Amino acid sequence: MNDLIPKKQIELPEKYSTKIADMKDHDIYLAEEFISTSPYISYIEAPSAPYALSFEQTRETLIDVEKYKHFIENAIYRFRKSRAYKGYKSYLIMMGMDRCQVLGNINNEMADIEMHHNFLTIYDIAILISQHILNTIGRITSYDLIALLIQEHRDNNIPLVMLSKTMHQQIHSNNDLYIPLSMTFGNWPNLLIKYRYGITLDTAYKCIKYISKCQQNNELNGSEYFQLKETIESWGRYNTYANNYVNTAYGNNMYGNGAYVDIG
Repeated sequence: MNDLIPKKQIELPEKYSTKIADMKDHDIYLAEEFISTSPYISYIEAPSAPYALSFEQTRETLIDVEKYKHFIENAIYRFRKSRAYKGYKSYLIMMGMDRCQVLGNINNEMADIEMHHNFLTIYDIAILISQHILNTIGRITSYDLIALLIQEHRDNNIPLVMLSKTMHQQIHSNNDLYIPLSMTFGNWPNLLIKYRYGITLDTAYKCIKYISKCQQNNELNGSEYFQLKETIESWGRYNTYANNYVNTAYGNNMYGNGAYVDIG
């Protein structure tokens, strides 16, 4: 280890910058509470090593699917083991969410009650956040992702349902099982708008499918949710194909006149 030589921060080469958003974009969330927006990255180098070790992950370092999968899984594992995760679960129980919301006769004194991320899994949310940061700032660390997962849970922006352990397992083993919006806690539309540069088409279609089911069950009748579906799909297409026009939830911006969506 004595041959490790700490290096000063170096500027990320322009050819490695695949950001699809500029920091000057309208009302963009850059997570500056946790992530520096400086164009420099830090790394260490060893004379005997063929390459330097970067502290930050970029699109170049995460281009391998297996490596990106490991990065996401590692952050989720550490998030679930954190005090913040356990503390947030205790907070929900203290708020009265102390029983299974499907089998209402089972409370936390009778069985383990677990947090279920409804229609968007914790993996979907971690990918949403990481893609947004990569598309705006250009690099992210595991610590950044964990901090942002903690923040969004504490801000009550995550769609959550409290379930008994057995019911939780059944939900994950059957993707067709539907948990109504009325049982879902969290301002999830705010999460999607906040991290709009991270919406993939896969995420968009999952959200659209859930909103459509809610509408079929007469849970959502307002026109704002029809607009939300269009907005989510537009962002998914833009982030995937870099379209020139996007219907955003912010009205006039660099992409044109978008539809304003007031979720309330």
